[in-house]
Amino acid sequence: MEPSENANAYSREDPNAPLTDSASPRRVSNPTKEAWILDSLKKRRTEFLAKEQIRTFVGSWNVNGKPPPTDTKLLSSWLGFVPDGSQVELDDLPELVILGFQELDVRAEAFVYNNSVKDMEWTEAVERSMGAARGALIKLATKQLIGMFIMVYARADVVAHIEGVQTASVGCGIMGVMGNKGAVAVRLVYKDTPMCFVCAHLAHDAAQVDRRNAQFHDLCQRLAFAGTASDPNPLTPSSDVVGGGLADGERAHTVFDHSYIVWFGDLNYRLAIDTGDMNDILARGEHRSLLGLDQLQIVRMNKQAFAGFDEGRIEFAPTYKYVAGTSQYDARRRPAWCDRVLWWTRPGCEDGVNSIEYTSVDSICTSDHKPVRAQLRMDVWKVDVERRRAVYLEVLRELDKFENECIPTAQVEATTVDFGSVYFGRMAKRRLRLSNSGQVPLEFSFIATPSRLAVAPAWLKISPDSGMLLPGQGIDLEFAIIVDEQTSGLLNTRVEELYDILVLHLRRGRDYFIQVQGAYQVSVFGMSLDVLVHCKGSVRDMTRADFEQCLHSGQFSVPKCMWTLIDFLSRYGVDRELSLFYFAGDRALGRRIREWLDTDEPLDPNVILQWPEGPRREGAQSSSRMSLTDQTLVPSMVSDMELNHAPTTAEALERLSLNAWTPPNHSTTAEDTPHRQADSDSDSGGEHALHPSSVPGS
Repeated sequence: MEPSENANAYSREDPNAPLTDSASPRRVSNPTKEAWILDSLKKRRTEFLAKEQIRTFVGSWNVNGKPPPTDTKLLSSWLGFVPDGSQVELDDLPELVILGFQELDVRAEAFVYNNSVKDMEWTEAVERSMGAARGALIKLATKQLIGMFIMVYARADVVAHIEGVQTASVGCGIMGVMGNKGAVAVRLVYKDTPMCFVCAHLAHDAAQVDRRNAQFHDLCQRLAFAGTASDPNPLTPSSDVVGGGLADGERAHTVFDHSYIVWFGDLNYRLAIDTGDMNDILARGEHRSLLGLDQLQIVRMNKQAFAGFDEGRIEFAPTYKYVAGTSQYDARRRPAWCDRVLWWTRPGCEDGVNSIEYTSVDSICTSDHKPVRAQLRMDVWKVDVERRRAVYLEVLRELDKFENECIPTAQVEATTVDFGSVYFGRMAKRRLRLSNSGQVPLEFSFIATPSRLAVAPAWLKISPDSGMLLPGQGIDLEFAIIVDEQTSGLLNTRVEELYDILVLHLRRGRDYFIQVQGAYQVSVFGMSLDVLVHCKGSVRDMTRADFEQCLHSGQFSVPKCMWTLIDFLSRYGVDRELSLFYFAGDRALGRRIREWLDTDEPLDPNVILQWPEGPRREGAQSSSRMSLTDQTLVPSMVSDMELNHAPTTAEALERLSLNAWTPPNHSTTAEDTPHRQADSDSDSGGEHALHPSSVPGS
């Protein structure tokens, strides 16, 4: 089990960090949901966790560059668990022993070359002071960064339960990177409980509170370990964290990717002010009255640093600054509790760490700091992985059930609305049933898409396009297609099709996608004259490629469909006494005529020239002399005027020949003027003459 150093990029997950910092990808995106899941798992943890308690010894000492004491009993008194005789009971020893030193080497060359050699000297001194316990304790890892040094031992009978031992170090001293200040750390996994131990040395001087806070956050960011397969929280499988995230082996672990963090060392927080009578207070043994001035407690309370960390009850006197070799405070410095032991527990592992002992050792006087020690009782777990996953999924299903009951749901009759064949100027309608199948009110609306700013294309109308339904209610959504002059342009040349996907959105619910489609029957009506003059046959059968090809071919002087109409009127309408505008048009006949024009079929006079039911003018001889009356084909201009004001068919054709095809630069001759004047004088209804806008393509 070799410790490993890693230099991987860190991934931040610091609960003490400002809110603007990015969170680790494994953190749950919904804190409320995470809290509910963890609370549910805590209530059922006995189903998949086998818990036991261990003791962990944590010791910290700033040795001020001094060598180890020659008397091993001094170090033994600091350790506190060393047996008096040669016999040792394993149960009397802590399962884990963590020792941290600061200012182990203060030589200038150690800072420049980072080649401290003091670690072996202190390791040998510590192991000698363990006495009979040395054989029962196995060294797992050590890590040194100039003056900082951490040692981790485990009791021989529990070593088999420990894995994933790794070390890391970060300097944050001079220029923010030198190792005179910083931290060394060791992580391990005891059974299924990952732990991290950090030995730190922060900036000195009473006025450097903000710098110490900043160094703490910097260390939280930069201390990192290579990814492993361990779960930071024994309650939740890492691969099933709500909101997703990377698997453990795909990224580095930060210090907060553990169930527990034990953070100790010379943190250098001082007393905020000098009351002037501190020595008298300390002489009377009333040191606890000074704790209200402790900077570390103040920044924790204000959540400036070490937020969420706990500490044992301080019953010992300040550990700094002493006159070396004595137990007397240096009168030139303000006493302070610089040397501390704190711990943090991950959500779901609350109350997993408790302090058994927290004290300093006054008998050791070689340094200007007194060593401190803490004994912690820690809960560790062995996880039944399969059972945990089963319980976890049950909790998620229960949560999903609650959430689904609050999510609006709908039943849509169909996801496709097919209009079949669609013709120019003829509205087609379809209905679709929408029902509220949930247990809460449903608010629906059709929404725009990234490719379309409007709710629906211009040729489609939806009614209603939004609304609300109570549970059990339903509504018929009406979809109407109308292709007219404004929407037929691209459809008539097959550049576009009658096809679209609508988005029906439920507020706080899902989206439904409804496909709307129809087969548009291309028509000469609504088609540009620029296109019509190129069409030489049936437009109904032309493809997009046919339109593109015909636009580059020759053209008629007049669109073929328009010539067909005028020719028919010339043949059958000029000799009739009745006007084309006398009777209301026959819609069915008009549709049939349109179909003939669209498919390039000849107009059948036997079908068109028939008498409809209605009044007749005097002089009408037979039903075979009925004029063409479709107001859709040729709109009536005098529907509200008296009959004797309406122009005859011959007059209308004459005005069409004079007005519709006159070249733009045509100048009126003297011969034309009497004719135009006579024409104007002969019929006061001249303003009702046929205009090009009344014929196809206008």
